[in-house]
Amino acid sequence: MAKQVLGRNLEELLDDGPKEAGKANPFSPETAPVGSGVRSLMRGHSTSPASVLADEPAQKPVMPAWYLLGADILLAALALIIVCKSPHPLSWRRELFCAAVVALGGCLALAAVSRVRGGANH
Repeated sequence: MAKQVLGRNLEELLDDGPKEAGKANPFSPETAPVGSGVRSLMRGHSTSPASVLADEPAQKPVMPAWYLLGADILLAALALIIVCKSPHPLSWRRELFCAAVVALGGCLALAAVSRVRGGANH
């Protein structure tokens, strides 16, 4: 009976027996080159929140701090214009509005200064 032929060198690939000296299997795990991506996956990484936060790039702030300072200056100018252009004595409503505008401007200025000191201004 005739011997079946598997194809060129297929018998060597399917053979699980000992290999000849100097003829290594190119697909064996010992000889396959390992890329840097596979090495980093095998090494793993720490999942501590501090290292995750340190690896993330700093996010750009939604609004620059100088916008807040500009709004503060405009609100103070608005209060000054209201006081100067209104008939004297000022009504309690206008006084309350000017005080609220100045207080809002102060809050915006504090927010801008705290963002600059915190390093969020890029």
